[in-house]
Amino acid sequence: MITPEDILNLNFYKKEKFTGSYKGMRYLIQKDHEEESDHDIFRATYWPGPYNFAVTDDSLKSSATFPFTDDGKLQVVDWLNENWEKEKDHFQSLLL
Repeated sequence: MITPEDILNLNFYKKEKFTGSYKGMRYLIQKDHEEESDHDIFRATYWPGPYNFAVTDDSLKSSATFPFTDDGKLQVVDWLNENWEKEKDHFQSLLL
C-alpha cells in the first residue's frame, strides 16, 4: 500500500515532480496550475509498468486532479491505492 510518507511533502512538489511505483503500477505526481480557478493542484497519473511516463502510450494512462493541500495529498494516495486495488491482477501480472 502506498502511504502519504511515500509521496513526500508539499514543499518537494513546489520544485519537482515525483515518480514512483508499487507492485507493477507506475505513477507520476506533480504540482500544476488550474487556469480556470487560478489554484495550484496536484495532477496524479498512473499507468502499468515497467516503462516510464514518456514512453508509455497515453491510452494506458489515467489521471486525476486534487487540491494542492495536505488533504489533497491524502486524496492522491487514496486514489492511487483504490486504482491499484481495482487493477491489481493486471499490475501484478506485469511483475512475472
